[in-house]
Amino acid sequence: MEFVKLAGPAGMFFIMFSLALSIKASAFKAIVLNPLSFYLGLVLQLIGMPLIGFIIALTIPFPVEVKVGIVLITCLPSAVTSNYLSKKMGGNVALSISLTAITSLIAFITIPIIIKIYFNYVIKDSSIIIFNTSLIGASFKLFAIVTIPVILGIIFNTIFYNLSKKIDPIFDKLSLLIFLLIVGIAVYQDLYLIPEYIRYAGIKTVLIFVLAFIMCLYFTKLFKLNQKDKVTVIVETTLQNGGIGIVIGTLMFDNPKFIFPVAAYALLQYLFILIYFTYIRSRKKI
Repeated sequence: MEFVKLAGPAGMFFIMFSLALSIKASAFKAIVLNPLSFYLGLVLQLIGMPLIGFIIALTIPFPVEVKVGIVLITCLPSAVTSNYLSKKMGGNVALSISLTAITSLIAFITIPIIIKIYFNYVIKDSSIIIFNTSLIGASFKLFAIVTIPVILGIIFNTIFYNLSKKIDPIFDKLSLLIFLLIVGIAVYQDLYLIPEYIRYAGIKTVLIFVLAFIMCLYFTKLFKLNQKDKVTVIVETTLQNGGIGIVIGTLMFDNPKFIFPVAAYALLQYLFILIYFTYIRSRKKI
């Protein structure tokens, strides 16, 4: 994971800036126009998902590395691909962009706080966490590679909209290549650990998605969201930003086993969403 430690922050800065190129400041009108769906999505992402992580970590006798990885997964912001997938699945794109932007903007606060709470009150041993008691230092790193590029991207897109529209497709493809490069090299460097990685994290990540999906279905039905908003909230909540998780995980921990669950979920979540997408399409044809 040494390559991720060196190149990951710069790569994530570019990826988050590229994401924000498709966001104008006016997109946040969705918060005013549709407050119920937005705030429900925000609560499920920022509170519901970490609660699922804590419940799994507290009730199932997994190794410590798996438990920490699961908690890290559930406190990540929405995936950068969620906006595109929401659009393809007939969701509310403005709502999706707003949720992705807000969760990414405040990730520098939420991730270190949730991880810190877990280590202080559950494990009660922070010796294996690199930033240890320096919550401010970890928050600053997150702010620098996640929040600042999103703000800069939104400002750039608002001021230079025509230019942003031209370069957005190029930056989007470059972001995908950078993400694949970072993950690919990280996997190659630790190739010998892949069998253990699958054994450690594979089936455990399925549990996270199933619980998150059930939670989303229940609350979107309880609050009677329309179909477009329901799809968006489900996609935004269940799709976690694995790129941020891998980069932050390598900054926080020396042991690559802490990253295994994050990497496994980052890959498997798209299989789960594909199944959900197929289900939605089949219902439309009935």
